[in-house]
Amino acid sequence: MSDPITPERQLTDTVISVAAHVEAELEEALAEYRLSRPSFLVLDALERAENHTLNQRDLVSALRRTSGTLSVRLGRLERARMLTREPDPDNRRSVTVTLTDRGLELVQRARPAYADRAARLVGGLPEGAAGSLGEALTAWQSFFEPGEGEHHRLGVAVAGAAVAKKMRRAVGLDDEPGLLIVRVKSGSAADTAGLSRGDLITSAGDRPVRSVGDLERAVRSANGTLALSLVRGVEARTVEVSLA
Repeated sequence: MSDPITPERQLTDTVISVAAHVEAELEEALAEYRLSRPSFLVLDALERAENHTLNQRDLVSALRRTSGTLSVRLGRLERARMLTREPDPDNRRSVTVTLTDRGLELVQRARPAYADRAARLVGGLPEGAAGSLGEALTAWQSFFEPGEGEHHRLGVAVAGAAVAKKMRRAVGLDDEPGLLIVRVKSGSAADTAGLSRGDLITSAGDRPVRSVGDLERAVRSANGTLALSLVRGVEARTVEVSLA
């Protein structure tokens, strides 16, 4: 007999299903304006910014997108003459993004339709549930999303648990659950602590590491130092990493 579906699984599956419906509805509301939701959010963030201008790094942070994904999106909007990108005069390695008059006019036309659809979707909740649900989801979101730049504090690139198992098997090592370090940034906290390519991170602090999110959350919550349990080849060891 199959194991019963747990409440935790039921909740996560329901959230994914609801999110798919919500996103599809919001995309439909924007279709009249020939905008996707990600493009609308870019234009909306710029319209709300002072002088309709943001540093590209600030835009990445505000929209919770990776820099690579956002760069592709900005390129499309720039070709459509919705925004411009220029080197930051105060930092030539940075880019400023500015909304054009064309982009301003479009986002202001599209925003009421987006807001109206969002209100109708939230209206499907039981009466009085929106506030508590919003607080719970915001808290849950912070579980997954580190603060700006936090995930860079350790200074490593890692392979996920499934890839780590395959890579260890390929060189004749036993399976161990954890994340495999594939690159250590020179001069980083990890480099200073002696971490090396090929080390397997099995726990951080007092908690096992089974996903990239586990490691990010451990780094984010660390108060200055973080104890990492590693397997180097077949040897287990503990390393104290200073994150100051």
